[in-house]
Amino acid sequence: MFPLQNKHTEVLGAYCDEPFKGTFVDEVIGARDSVFDEIRQEIGVDQFEEIRAEYFQGKRGITKEKLISWLETVCCILDNFAVPLLEKGVDLFDNVEKFKDEKIEDQKSIIELQQKLILKKEEELITVQTTVQNTVQAEMKTYSSVVSKSCNAALASKKIQAAVRKVAQKDDMSKNVIIYGVAEEKNEELKDKIGEILSQIGEKPSIQLCSRVGVEHAEKRRPIKFSLSSSDHVNQVLRKSKQLRTKEGFRLVYICPDRTVEERKAFKKLLEEVKRKRNAEPGCVHFIRNNKIVSVQRDSDPATTG
Repeated sequence: MFPLQNKHTEVLGAYCDEPFKGTFVDEVIGARDSVFDEIRQEIGVDQFEEIRAEYFQGKRGITKEKLISWLETVCCILDNFAVPLLEKGVDLFDNVEKFKDEKIEDQKSIIELQQKLILKKEEELITVQTTVQNTVQAEMKTYSSVVSKSCNAALASKKIQAAVRKVAQKDDMSKNVIIYGVAEEKNEELKDKIGEILSQIGEKPSIQLCSRVGVEHAEKRRPIKFSLSSSDHVNQVLRKSKQLRTKEGFRLVYICPDRTVEERKAFKKLLEEVKRKRNAEPGCVHFIRNNKIVSVQRDSDPATTG
């Protein structure tokens, strides 16, 4: 049975026993953003980072029932989804570190082999007499063949192939966009739905491919994944996506990039640094913009900064 059902958790799926997937993290972020956005609007602040106890005082519209509902939702997201995903992420990180160590060892072996071949060539060149020049040239060809075969064998390993596939995947992902919170219907025309959402922010790009992501579930709105013709178009859509919060009927629709595991790790580090700055410099407002941390005085307007 699903831990908690409300409008904030409807984007989440029961996936704690499934392998780690990037879409799971995006679903948790989408649920987090949904409940935080409702709290932000109720207390009248612009950024999630500004949600603090002092802004709840004197708000007659915030009832005890609302506070309990928000707390229950956040606890559900944290305990049933965020923590299990973090545990899976630790295992994934350990595997990546193991892969890095093995790759370094492979590179060391290649370098050692090349150094041995170079030393061997130098030693033979010193002892070779001019009268056996043809023999030396034949030996040089043999050495070149050995180097070529050794390097080709190393580069053809499964680990190198996996790295190449990863680079190609990243290039493809840069043209992808993920949308959360869109109602799901039978025989739906996804391109029409995507077009309607993008038109709300003044965008009408050519949609290449589109589909729902994940297993169909009667009580769950699966994310929509679609591709555009270039990463520039994707960046333009992402820059304007926050405008949806002001559009009636689209306030719970969220547009996100198709992130890699490394990008999620980097974003996590930024969040940790923002928390550290918030504790160390309470006189400033700290938030993330364009993958960088921005800090402004509380009497300044963050919208006019950087």
